[in-house]
Amino acid sequence: MFMKSFGYKKFGGPEVFEEINSAEPEITKDNQVIIATLSVGLNNFERSQRAGNFGGDKFPIIPGRDVVGKVIEVGADVNTVEPDDIVIGHAGPAYADKVKLATRRLIKKPAGVSNQAAVSIITPGITAYNAVSYFTHVKSGDTVLVNGATGGVGSIAVQVAKKLGAHVIGVGSSRNEAMMETLGVDEVGLYNQENINEKFANQADVVINAALDGSNPSLISDVIKDGGQSASVGAAPDLSAKPNATFEHVKPIDAKHDQIALQKLADMLADGSLNVKIFKELSLTLAGVIEGHQLLEQHHAPGRIILVK
Repeated sequence: MFMKSFGYKKFGGPEVFEEINSAEPEITKDNQVIIATLSVGLNNFERSQRAGNFGGDKFPIIPGRDVVGKVIEVGADVNTVEPDDIVIGHAGPAYADKVKLATRRLIKKPAGVSNQAAVSIITPGITAYNAVSYFTHVKSGDTVLVNGATGGVGSIAVQVAKKLGAHVIGVGSSRNEAMMETLGVDEVGLYNQENINEKFANQADVVINAALDGSNPSLISDVIKDGGQSASVGAAPDLSAKPNATFEHVKPIDAKHDQIALQKLADMLADGSLNVKIFKELSLTLAGVIEGHQLLEQHHAPGRIILVK
């Protein structure tokens, strides 16, 4: 049996995508489930992968790892979900009609949470949650500075830190000042209008840099307290002036921690303490996939780009 999927047989721009008839996934282990895809989240990694910057070249490549779908088949050992449940999954290939996942790669979607919101939290949410809870350990009363506070990762990091009881400083562009206030930051830093390093010098117990292509290499070392914690998706800072401060690269951990993060984030969606902005909702068709990747090419979209059935 075959199903519809979307991928490419060579690297290049968004136009390399084509509709591909792929073999339908089959359960091969007792802890697996198969879902019918309902929504897919697009990520910048997939843009870079399509351009040939990451991964191998075994074609065709069907990308995607952020998916929400309806369970249609379960393995013999699966007892956490059952057919017709809607689940949030972090596995792929997701640009397809059906996806196979191990149970450690999914959680059940809470009632009342839309498929669109659920699929929007997966990769950026896991990254943000782990930055705040694993690579640093934000606690109530901490002053936390989030650089890139309105991006996909940064906006979620702000809300998780607030949920944990932190005093949050959000750093971003003046064009996104209103969004930062909507996120609930306690103080705003506008990097294009003021000297952030001086304004918040030595104030942060925790610094989260969620801006991959930032051009302020001394930000972390200037704003962090000696003894503070920092984590970044970008380059390591020079902390020689703060010998008791720590730094961690934010990177993938493992399925167990991803599942914990997904559950915490889904619970926040359910109780209203987490909101994710959706910039564009497109159809899970060839035209939708191509348009989605064209939008990814423009960088800095003010919200998530998702595909829906």
